[in-house]
Amino acid sequence: MSNLNKYIENIKEYILQKGDMTETEIIRHIYIDLGKRFSFNPKFKPFGNSKNNQNLYKYHSRNLTDLDKCLETNTVICKSVAYILEYILKKFGVNIITFIDSDNYRKCPHVYNIITPKDGKPYMVDLQEDMYHIQSHSFTKNFGLSVTDENTYVISRFEQEQMDRKSGYIDDENYYSDDYLYLLKYDVDFMENFDEKAKFVLENIDIYNNPNMGYTDRQWHHKTVLEEFFNKKEFNYSTGNSKIRIIDCYKDINNERHYVNCIAVQTKNGTQIYIYNKKQYRYCQMDLMNFAKAVQNGLVIHNCNVPGLNKALRQLKEEKQELR
Repeated sequence: MSNLNKYIENIKEYILQKGDMTETEIIRHIYIDLGKRFSFNPKFKPFGNSKNNQNLYKYHSRNLTDLDKCLETNTVICKSVAYILEYILKKFGVNIITFIDSDNYRKCPHVYNIITPKDGKPYMVDLQEDMYHIQSHSFTKNFGLSVTDENTYVISRFEQEQMDRKSGYIDDENYYSDDYLYLLKYDVDFMENFDEKAKFVLENIDIYNNPNMGYTDRQWHHKTVLEEFFNKKEFNYSTGNSKIRIIDCYKDINNERHYVNCIAVQTKNGTQIYIYNKKQYRYCQMDLMNFAKAVQNGLVIHNCNVPGLNKALRQLKEEKQELR
């Protein structure tokens, strides 16, 4: 039996056990469940180039063999996750279509789904954009949106919360993690020193622990958190040239690529490096010279500028030559 059909059979068993699920509750359960298991393909973003991305985009198709492979690897892009959601939900009688972004200027246009329920207005869901929200145990921001106004929910937050409580996704003790950011904001509001503020946020960035979260999804989650605490001069994800910069890096070990979530912060004392620790669920500080040594030992920086790194590498090279 294929991975797709195994998954569908498991969902059928779940529905039988629950016994009283509405169409929307079934859709919501599958949406959350798939969001927990999938990771966005880092080879597409941020480590892809134009040619590579177009090849990957073509590879992810409606073909059931391709979709089944995605369930085997649990690695997707927007296109494949939308087709998978469509295929599965149609098996439960849901009226769902896959919609390709009308922006013809993009060679790899974004793909999402539109659902027309048996009762009610059609609405949009974008699972790829919600995967990192789900994996960080946050409220889903791309489920139940109006097809005519993307800032309006056809399925309100209250309705989604009621479904999530019923399914056990949240409860009073384990609520949406993004709501707990307000507690973090309370502490940060008393900090006037930028260096201290950046260190505090990075060391407390994850409220919900998820060791299996993929590289790109974790990066997008952290990007969302940083935008809550810092202005554009302090952090600008689009330009990547502000005081706080997300650094894409990896190291190949025994023919296996290991991606490393990394952030560089320009402080009054120079550049400080923060490496994400998956066991502690936070960023740990590293000085620039030790980071430069890691680069010498095979850590690869991908299309990013780390202020002061080249100077540190030159210094290490000079010190090595002096020892000869």
